Amino acid sequence: MAKLMRAKLAVLVAVASLVSCGAATEMSMSDEFGSQAQAPAETTAVAESANILMDQEAVEADTSRPVEPPDDSAITAGQPQLIKRAQLSLVVDSVDDGLKSASQIIRTHQGDILDLQDNQIEAVQRTAYLRIRVPQANLDPLLEELGALGTVQQQGLGAEDVSTQLVDAQARLRNLRKSEESLLKIMERSGEISHVLEVSRELSRIREQIEQIDARVQNLQTQVRYSTIDLTLAAAVASQPVGRPLGETIGATWQQATQSVGSLTVGLMQIGLWLLAYSPYLLVVAIASVIGYRTIRRRPS
Repeated sequence: MAKLMRAKLAVLVAVASLVSCGAATEMSMSDEFGSQAQAPAETTAVAESANILMDQEAVEADTSRPVEPPDDSAITAGQPQLIKRAQLSLVVDSVDDGLKSASQIIRTHQGDILDLQDNQIEAVQRTAYLRIRVPQANLDPLLEELGALGTVQQQGLGAEDVSTQLVDAQARLRNLRKSEESLLKIMERSGEISHVLEVSRELSRIREQIEQIDARVQNLQTQVRYSTIDLTLAAAVASQPVGRPLGETIGATWQQATQSVGSLTVGLMQIGLWLLAYSPYLLVVAIASVIGYRTIRRRPS
């Protein structure tokens, strides 16, 4: 089909050349203005026919190409932006083994341990707390593998949609950057010093807003990309407190007894000092009590 179209195009070009030669011969025998109007009209018609054939050939060539699938970037951009947080409490046989296994699982899923607290200082039951950050795509598999380490006591998952906040912040950033470009163009022009200083202050204020909003956008995007997990591991069997040796126990008891005696002695001394300080008032009260008692005794019954 393409060869047939090229043959037709060649025939039309030959016809155009013949028409041009005939027009040149006829121009010498007829009027100058009439011949000049006829030849260009015929040449234009031939050119339009050639263009139509070329367009048809291009359409046929395009139909032979495979159709490319549509781009999914717009669909992905329209997805909700969620900040996910999960809580998981497990009862394990050994907290140490649970911590080691949890660390390996977290590394496998490209996660990080942000905080680790081991709560056992002569306690009856040992517990460990971990705060984990993991890519949002690996959140569900990580929770599933961590739940297999022991018995699940509590589990929760929360999400916050920040799509509107991101859209608003990005729109403000675009507007502020346009204002910054306009102010930079104004700064390039020559003018009074007062005007230049005023524009410079406005430019500094806009740049400060841009930095603040940009930092907020980046923070939100980071929270969307990474989810957090609060993991608590508790020992299944309560640990028994270790008994002290006899000598250490007797020494601690004697120390407590001497401290108690010292505290009692200090307390009695403090009471004596208080009584000594208030002795004049106590003497007046005692004398008044004796006089009143005697007066009551002397009255006739």
